[in-house]
Amino acid sequence: MTREITLAGPPDVRRVYASALRRRGATGTTLPDVRFSRAGVRVDVDELVAYARVCRFGVGGDLPVTYPHLLAFPLQLAVMGGEGFPLPLLGAVHVENRIEVVRPVGVDERLDVTVRAQDLRPHRRGRQVDLVSEVAVAGEVVWRGVSTYLARGTEHPDAPASDPPDLGALAGVAGGPTWRLGAGTGRAYAAVSGDWNPIHVHALTARPLGFPSAIAHGMYTYARVMASLGPRLPQRGLTSRVWFRKPVRLPSTVALRTAAAPHRTLSVLRSATGDVEHAVVENTW
Repeated sequence: MTREITLAGPPDVRRVYASALRRRGATGTTLPDVRFSRAGVRVDVDELVAYARVCRFGVGGDLPVTYPHLLAFPLQLAVMGGEGFPLPLLGAVHVENRIEVVRPVGVDERLDVTVRAQDLRPHRRGRQVDLVSEVAVAGEVVWRGVSTYLARGTEHPDAPASDPPDLGALAGVAGGPTWRLGAGTGRAYAAVSGDWNPIHVHALTARPLGFPSAIAHGMYTYARVMASLGPRLPQRGLTSRVWFRKPVRLPSTVALRTAAAPHRTLSVLRSATGDVEHAVVENTW
């Protein structure tokens, strides 16, 4: 039977990460049957504006498509940092994300947020798990997100792969924005998102976790892509999916290229030289 844990406020993210230092060797074969929730969440307008500025969204009466993830993220950490969770939180890499926008979410609406974990499974480079988030208004689910995290470990070469769609439609696309992501990009996004995972903050804190330099948050680069595509996307009935391919080492220069078709956009974020593929984003409606 699912254990329901309702929190009055968001967990202290830095404290969760500090606690995770004590259980970096977490192991296990099953997920705890627990769901964390918060009821009646109100969006802080100042925090929303700061997020929009960092990710280049406009500010209006509805939340940016990726913003509800920020409301769910502390609850994701509560699940992943809790007793009995079989994967270590520190060093976990966000490898894929899916968002479903049922309808626009108003800035002034009261939101009920829930998070649970599901589908612990092998990955070619370790094990992965889905964190399922839902945002509801008056009992109606208006936004869903599925975040897939990888914990590196024993490799499983025969594990099923979740591959992005074929990029043939992008073969003739030459134009698109180029962004310079400075060394402080991870800290800037952490300040507005609360995601202070050491792999994003500084090279000195990333190296002990297996990264030669700090890497950009996947949800930051995804948000930048979605902000760039904003005028082309519908406000409801949108399914957005991102595959995080290779981390963006900081600092870096990246280039976005997009192909549009009826009811679909397909984008790829690459290094400016074109030799490293960082993320693939598909939007359908």
